[in-house]
Amino acid sequence: MKAGGYAGCVLHIDLTRQEIEKQPLDMDTARKYLGGFGLNCKFSWDLLDPLVDPLSPENIVFMGMGPILGTGAPVSSKYSVLTKWPATGTISPGTAGGRFGINVKLAGYDQVIIKGKSRTPVYIRIDNEHVEICDASELWGRDTYEATDILWGKYGRDYAVLAMGTAGERMVNTTICLVDKCTSWGKGGLPAIMGSKNLKAIVARGSRKIPISEKGRFEKRKRQIIDRFLANPDRKRLIELGTMDGFGGWADLHGMSMNNWRGRFPTKEAYRLYSPEYYLKNIKAGRLSDPTCPVGCKDHIKIKKGEFSGTEAWVSSFYGRVVHMAARCQVGSYEKNVKAQEYFQRTGLCIHSFTALIDWALELYERGIISKEEAGGQELRHDFETTMYLAQQATRNEGLGGILAQGFKKAIQDIGRGCEKYAVHIKGMEPLYDPRINRMSGPEFSQVVNPRGAHAPQGTITLYMSKDEPPEKFRDWLEDRGVPRDAISRIFERPGYFNIARMTPYGEDWVAFMNSVGMGCLRGRVDNSMKGEDWSEMYSAVTGFETSLTELREAARRNWNLLKTLNVVAGFSRKDDAFPERWFEPLETSDRGTMVLCDYFATPLSREDCSTLLDDYYDERGWDIKTGIPTSKTLLESGLEDVVDKLKAKKLIS
Repeated sequence: MKAGGYAGCVLHIDLTRQEIEKQPLDMDTARKYLGGFGLNCKFSWDLLDPLVDPLSPENIVFMGMGPILGTGAPVSSKYSVLTKWPATGTISPGTAGGRFGINVKLAGYDQVIIKGKSRTPVYIRIDNEHVEICDASELWGRDTYEATDILWGKYGRDYAVLAMGTAGERMVNTTICLVDKCTSWGKGGLPAIMGSKNLKAIVARGSRKIPISEKGRFEKRKRQIIDRFLANPDRKRLIELGTMDGFGGWADLHGMSMNNWRGRFPTKEAYRLYSPEYYLKNIKAGRLSDPTCPVGCKDHIKIKKGEFSGTEAWVSSFYGRVVHMAARCQVGSYEKNVKAQEYFQRTGLCIHSFTALIDWALELYERGIISKEEAGGQELRHDFETTMYLAQQATRNEGLGGILAQGFKKAIQDIGRGCEKYAVHIKGMEPLYDPRINRMSGPEFSQVVNPRGAHAPQGTITLYMSKDEPPEKFRDWLEDRGVPRDAISRIFERPGYFNIARMTPYGEDWVAFMNSVGMGCLRGRVDNSMKGEDWSEMYSAVTGFETSLTELREAARRNWNLLKTLNVVAGFSRKDDAFPERWFEPLETSDRGTMVLCDYFATPLSREDCSTLLDDYYDERGWDIKTGIPTSKTLLESGLEDVVDKLKAKKLIS
């Protein structure tokens, strides 16, 4: 079967045997699972032992490009990785933008599958049909920026570079890779896995063209999408500020927890230290964009004055990283914030994850669970010095910082003494949002049920569900994205209300679809200029598979069910979809009074209410309410007969 959008090849790389094999992509399988994230799930089901040690040679890294990637469609630079993550033990995806996936696709590969372990440090070079495993001895010990610059110097800047930092070499779990020194990929420990395999980097260059089945139809829809972006009255501001356009939402409306989820960062302090005006005048050096994004969410930042003058970094979603350095670590000035970010980016430490672990450790220190001696004689405080001290230890994988950097699950075991009581995580991953401040809307609830762990963007509708939006706005979004009428009736069960637990699966499925085909963006600043039919029209025009939104939703649901089932075999169930205990404690704030756990409509939620939300979510998903495991009926409806047989053989379902 011939189809547009697909390069038609799966690249297998065995680092142990130093072997490279190219296999044709089965197009029936590609159509069933869409590509990218979906094919990653399928290959994982076929090839990966869910009980594998994440840092063993037997763990496999699956990279998927998706059929829209490389076509030039608007916002079509999304690619996906899936593996078993060392920080959480989950089998889960990560997505990114930038040039890497596009270059791999244009080199001729829809999927890249990496296994084994090299005896010595290596990197992988992909140059169209030429693929080789190269000596990386000159790169080992280099940070992400240095390694990238060396590889660009060797091959040229038309190559995209995926590199890990020195923390990954030491198999630190709370790490990310960088693509071209900017785009982050692999939260949960992709660099640690690469470090365990002695794989420092992957460089890729492609110059082929991806076939498009109906070129005229494709170009017509592409023009319509671009015209909508150009007509957006806020476009100039979005480009100028990047994600810092969301600053007011954080400072005024949503806020961010501080002191290990026991407080809220004060609004006045946020504006004093981190205002958009200060950012534009003193921090911003340039705006970066993914190759097909008409807005851009990436920053070139540079300190222009003071002791760190000249320090520069390239950061994806700068606003979120400002928030976590500010609220969790309370580093102080904007310049110190940027300096800390630059260190994290170079070494590969994950800003989201490690700042949460620092925040937790500071409460343990305050309570006497961690002593000054255990902290290496350092007085621990919420400040820049403590942040850098622990980050430097983490990068070397030593001392208290090294213990924290393995993630919540391992750190709880190593520290002991009841420390788990104060650890705020879900499946080993830190939440990004506090439902006592933001209420239990899509991002907050999806953190609990996401198979990956508390990573909200992987499973929420792209409106981000601001508290000032009327319920009917979410109905419009769901209807536009092809959610069935009977489901919408269950979600909006009475006027002026919606059931967030029943709404969440349709957001998750939508994200699963975008991550499978390689098109779309979770941020409202982009998604608000898109329509649901854009995706079905683009997919149909590119591939030649005439497909409705309903059919795409069914395929995406199949992929999400398979992701969930992979984690069921790995040992996860309803018991792991646990609301953190701290969320049930009142949150005392200096400027907003006492805040408690509420639903979107400000009705307080008890533990029993939250349990009912889980019941509703599983029911809407067609999963067993008691176990949280997909039922035989649901899996068979998704065309996953082999999955049913395996789960029955393991006595996980009846």
